[in-house]
Amino acid sequence: MRWVRFLGGAAVISAVTFGAPQTARAGDAAAAEALFGEAKKLVAQGKYAEACPKFAESNRLDRGAGTLIHLADCYEKVKQTASAWATYKEAASAAQALGRSDWEKLANKRAAALEPTLAKLTIRVQEPADKIEVTRDGNTVSQASWGSALPIDTGTHTIEAKAEGRKPYKTSVTIAKDGEKAEVSVPKLEIDQSAVATPTKPTTPPPTTPPPVVEREEGGQKTLGFIVAGIGVAGVAVGAVAGLMAMSKNNESKDKCPNDGACADKAGVDANDSAKTLGLVSTIGFIAGGVGLAAGAFLILTASPSKTGVRVVPAAGPKNAGLSLSGSF
Repeated sequence: MRWVRFLGGAAVISAVTFGAPQTARAGDAAAAEALFGEAKKLVAQGKYAEACPKFAESNRLDRGAGTLIHLADCYEKVKQTASAWATYKEAASAAQALGRSDWEKLANKRAAALEPTLAKLTIRVQEPADKIEVTRDGNTVSQASWGSALPIDTGTHTIEAKAEGRKPYKTSVTIAKDGEKAEVSVPKLEIDQSAVATPTKPTTPPPTTPPPVVEREEGGQKTLGFIVAGIGVAGVAVGAVAGLMAMSKNNESKDKCPNDGACADKAGVDANDSAKTLGLVSTIGFIAGGVGLAAGAFLILTASPSKTGVRVVPAAGPKNAGLSLSGSF
């Protein structure tokens, strides 16, 4: 069991045995006790600003109603009224769980005395963007807290708001004294143009180098023809699948970005880029497939003792593609 001291009445200090269930590790409990002792010495010297962090860390390591009452009293001494009030309320709950009605009564009495003097801050969010995050002094302010006047310590406080694709907002407010009421209004966050992707210009498919003349070779020509034709069929299949996917991505882009000009929807821009890439793959697939089919058909049909040559030349442009076939028989 741990020995703790708590402040009772106006200035009465007594030593009590704290019979709370021990949930802290032995090392943490020992460190908590040492910090508690150091904090008490600092309080005796009137060094409250130095004592408060030690009380807080002692309580973090080994939570106790008595430590919480001392911490709340320390906050009260350094004019952190809202922190003192909240800590007294926490101490009352901890004391109630222990069955210490005397500590619970003391903590509730001290909290009630501070409540009328609490400074309060209201944060309002105008036209919140999707997934907007609002923080106060680095701590998240939940949406349920927006528009509510919440207790706050005196001093300067920083309010920030940010959301993906929007310019961040930051401001500060100073609470000069207890009982003061303040309000901060977070405006509609502006769109961050630098975060909007710029549509890329259509690219012209690279010129295809005409394949060499396909010469008949003695033996195995038909077999080679079937192999080349099979590769051609595969190329056409790739071109067809890529073409269908390009059409789907293009329709998706038009749905998300129906207007001309820069689009603020990143998914729409990405769909547009994918459509262009798939369109290029489809064109190349059809060209390669056509070349393979033509060359394969020629090899199969011209498998004879006479030597034959054929030249198949693909032609591709930004909007069309084709083949020209020439040879000697």
